[in-house]
Amino acid sequence: MTFECTVKRGHTGAGKFNEAKIYISASNILQAMDIAKNRGGVKKGKCNMYGQSILSIKQVQ
Repeated sequence: MTFECTVKRGHTGAGKFNEAKIYISASNILQAMDIAKNRGGVKKGKCNMYGQSILSIKQVQ
């Protein structure tokens, strides 16, 4: 299955972010969340690693 994830992109300063859509191929939504939050460029940090860096996620296919 393919999931469309809207994530917070980093490298814009502390507490600031840009939104971006990325597409993840995974077997379920939890695996897609795990892949998305570890993808390069996605905002990292203590709170963001618990899933706050993912703004929305939906199944595309």
